[in-house]
Amino acid sequence: MDHRRSRAVDSRLGGIVHAESGKEPMTSIAGGGMGRDQPGDGRLAASPPRTTRGVVVEGPAGSLEGILDIPGGDPPAVAVFCHPHPLHGGSMHNKVVYRAAKGAVAAGLPTLRFNFRGVGRSAGQHDGGRGEAEDLRAALDFLCERFPASPLLVGGFSFGATVGLGVGVSHEQVAALVGLGLPLSSASFEFLEGETRPLLLIQGEEDPFGSMVALRRLVERLPDSVRLLSFPGEGHFFTGVLSQLAEAVTEFCRLHLNGHDSGAPSA
Repeated sequence: MDHRRSRAVDSRLGGIVHAESGKEPMTSIAGGGMGRDQPGDGRLAASPPRTTRGVVVEGPAGSLEGILDIPGGDPPAVAVFCHPHPLHGGSMHNKVVYRAAKGAVAAGLPTLRFNFRGVGRSAGQHDGGRGEAEDLRAALDFLCERFPASPLLVGGFSFGATVGLGVGVSHEQVAALVGLGLPLSSASFEFLEGETRPLLLIQGEEDPFGSMVALRRLVERLPDSVRLLSFPGEGHFFTGVLSQLAEAVTEFCRLHLNGHDSGAPSA
């Protein structure tokens, strides 16, 4: 492992945070370099006990496959994380989405990952973001039915951040938002201006799809409820700082959603 130090720069809370750099182990590799869960991995079991199971969300274009991770104890909120672009290998098994979701679970939040239409066993075809937004709304309905009155956290990575944040700002039950690897070169996030709910943005400073200059300009126009965490030397996939990314999500959930300790984020 590379034991060089990298710095996570937190522009609103805590200044400079030092973090170990180095590649994270992945349970397996799927097409497009996406990490996948490994069924039966003992690290998914923790105290208090949690359950991880496959679920089906009824979407507007047909059934959507998902994975619902439920930690033990009374949930302070529930979360959903959206995956990157389906036409570039994105799925709910993407390593960034997986680690972010486990970060929410570590704070005690039942957390859903699901495949957009046309991905994996999900019905339908890719719809350029429009249909995927409807898929996410169906996923939020799924969570609201099972966890009524619970606050929601909506997060996403890359294309999933575009969809997740776009839908999240218009949903009254959403209490907090997380955007990872914002693709500012291909999408506008001006809709975040005026958003006062807690918002965590995490970006690699060498991300070719999201300029830090553009992101900082956006953040300057946002309320103080936003937290920007940037990782020098990291690209779009946060290869050397996945553990730190998960820990940042855990901290954010505990701070803004009264999350409790459900163990460290799973590797």
